[in-house]
Amino acid sequence: MDAREEELKCPVCVEPFTDPVCLPCGHNFCQTCIQVVWNMDDSKTSREGPLFCPECQILLPPDLELEINLDLQRKVQDVFARAPLLEGSPQMSPSIIMCDQCIGKTEVAVKSCLTCDASLCSAHTLLHQQREALRGHSIIEVTEDLISFKCKEHGEELKLYCQEDQIAVCCLCIGVGPHKNHQAVTLQEACRGFKKVLEANKSLLLQRKHLTESAMQDLEPLFSEVSKNAEAYRFRIVEKYRQIKAYIEEDQKLMLAILETEEFYTNKWVRWRSDSLEHHVKDITAALRTRQTLLEEENDIVFLQHCKKHGLGSQVELPLKSVIEQEYSTPDKMKTVEQLVDNLNEVVFQKTQRLWSSLRALRLDPETAHPELEVSADRLEVHWRKKPTPEKKQKTNISSQYSVRAKESFSSGSHYWEVAVWKKPYWLIGLSCGSATGDQDSEYCNSDFNNAFCYIYHGNGKYLVCQDSNEKPLAVRKSIQKLGVWVDIQKGNVSFYDGDTLTLLHSFCVEFSGPVYPIFNPCIDINGQNSQPLAIVHLKN
Repeated sequence: MDAREEELKCPVCVEPFTDPVCLPCGHNFCQTCIQVVWNMDDSKTSREGPLFCPECQILLPPDLELEINLDLQRKVQDVFARAPLLEGSPQMSPSIIMCDQCIGKTEVAVKSCLTCDASLCSAHTLLHQQREALRGHSIIEVTEDLISFKCKEHGEELKLYCQEDQIAVCCLCIGVGPHKNHQAVTLQEACRGFKKVLEANKSLLLQRKHLTESAMQDLEPLFSEVSKNAEAYRFRIVEKYRQIKAYIEEDQKLMLAILETEEFYTNKWVRWRSDSLEHHVKDITAALRTRQTLLEEENDIVFLQHCKKHGLGSQVELPLKSVIEQEYSTPDKMKTVEQLVDNLNEVVFQKTQRLWSSLRALRLDPETAHPELEVSADRLEVHWRKKPTPEKKQKTNISSQYSVRAKESFSSGSHYWEVAVWKKPYWLIGLSCGSATGDQDSEYCNSDFNNAFCYIYHGNGKYLVCQDSNEKPLAVRKSIQKLGVWVDIQKGNVSFYDGDTLTLLHSFCVEFSGPVYPIFNPCIDINGQNSQPLAIVHLKN
């Protein structure tokens, strides 16, 4: 504790000032403490004997009026309000506990005796330590609540710990009471056992923190690597385009825009991954702080009560963030751009697919989002929220799927859009039906507008496609990081692509009876493993 905090403590109770008053000599005391020293209370207007300062012993006027030192009180509140406290832990009471053994002038108690059911001043505490008959008494830190340290049924001191019920008990509880025949150990043995577990948890948390911090450090170079790769590919592609620039200037602009988009979304993912690991480090640090505070608790009863209350008597269950050896995969989309340029140089667009030229700039419609989903301010991302907003709770037209619909619908023509899914373990992307009449308030829309009639689903490394409840497993050689969706209304075709390699994954023949809406389902998040958002890909230029 620093000197500033010591200056903000009352010389009598040695605790932070409570309603501090300043005497004419300049010394400060708690209002209650100085009243106890002077043997008076607020109702008294006069006192017997002279008033004096406990610090400097100077005599004070008998008609002295005590006024709260507001400046000092604000300083105390400002300093000690920021001190970290264990959640649920007992705070030191500002009230003064007096010695129950003193006769005549009463002294402030510094300890409590469970055997005597009394609070003791320093002199009577010393007496307990010196007299042979009193040495066996249980002395604890001074407290007003002696009842909590004794058995509520037998009134005996809590000295044992029932291992079956995991609670502190007295000897009678084990001998003839409700814990008869239960396995029991002394409080000291129980505390030693719990502390061993906490020490093991602490070591495990430190190890996990180190691994997570190492993973964060491994992510740092990826920011520059993404830009470096993009720059290298950008240079080579520009050189290739110079050979055929006379008739492909528009195509060159498209390819450069794809590269910039790839750089942007890759950096977005790396940044998200770094933030996720940073939050994990904070969670681990908070858990370490909680356990360290408990390890420093000297009172066995308080220690055991909080171990049970917070469930800290077993091995730590904080999930370990997966650490991927190669977080940043090969820049497939950049390679695809270069390959397309090479193909173009050979066949001049005759056999090269250009889905990206039809890339649509979709926006999400927050009004259609499930209550437990959150749509970003730019309406390009959606992720699991867990805590639905009150206004969303009141909506009656939300389906059972954790989905959000795009603002745009398509009734004619061909359209293509991409969604960055990266390494999300669970997601669903597809199409839902709109009203054939265009009426958004129709009964069909209100009851089922987020349900997909055609979609692709990824679940922990496995893919399946579905059309009208007919599901089919999908063999995918390489994990998809960006999914492309192609819809041709006139031909009645829906196709899913690997957005990086433009590899066709699956096609459906669909009979469209009305407008269709893209839908996006980031799926439920469990233990922070699926919290990453789905992000709609927009060309940067």
